[in-house]
Amino acid sequence: MKKITIEHVLVFLIFLLVGFGVYINVQEQLSIDRSKLPEKVEEHKGFQRWITNLKNKDLDFVDADEFSLIEENEIYNTKWMQVYSLDEEGRQEEFEKTIEEHRGIDKVIFSPSERLFIDYRHLRRGDYEANEVHFYGVRDDKIIDARILDCSKRANCYFDRAYFLSNDVFVISEFSRTIHKKDTTTPECLIDTECEYSIKIHVIDLINNSRLVYESKPFNIVLGTLIPEL
Repeated sequence: MKKITIEHVLVFLIFLLVGFGVYINVQEQLSIDRSKLPEKVEEHKGFQRWITNLKNKDLDFVDADEFSLIEENEIYNTKWMQVYSLDEEGRQEEFEKTIEEHRGIDKVIFSPSERLFIDYRHLRRGDYEANEVHFYGVRDDKIIDARILDCSKRANCYFDRAYFLSNDVFVISEFSRTIHKKDTTTPECLIDTECEYSIKIHVIDLINNSRLVYESKPFNIVLGTLIPEL
């Protein structure tokens, strides 16, 4: 009888410790300020190079602490994504050909595995418009070919930088006027005139099917003059 009591006490203590550990983990997660740029982004060399370049171009008012979370979306959308099995006839060759065709091209960034890329060139590429980001590559033996992100032409949007944090997480920065993406009534402001803009940082997580959007405070620039220096 005494042995059973001791075993019960031990089981109770184990459950208590596990529960306490879960509670601590939850509290740590809740304590993270999701309204600000994730630390893993801010400390990444891609972000550091990007923001240093902006400061060197007289955009020294742009600071990591100025970005705040404005939107959270899912990224997988069957309307804008095609998925193929790598085992299908001819798909392996097609994949290798597409990968090789995009190597060494400015504004095409590869993942650490070299099996995924982001094409954010500001020009028409096949079925992709200048305001659309093309994501392509292999994950879990599936070829993914997707329009992973788009922006408003009316807002003079321009994707200026992209970089991978890992094979599953990447970041894309966007300059655009401070108007809603679906706005059709605000008067146009030409790219070679001074307009009010903000910078959006899109943090895309393939595993968690998540796109977090962080936005800077607004500022006035002539984007057409800045673009060649970005």
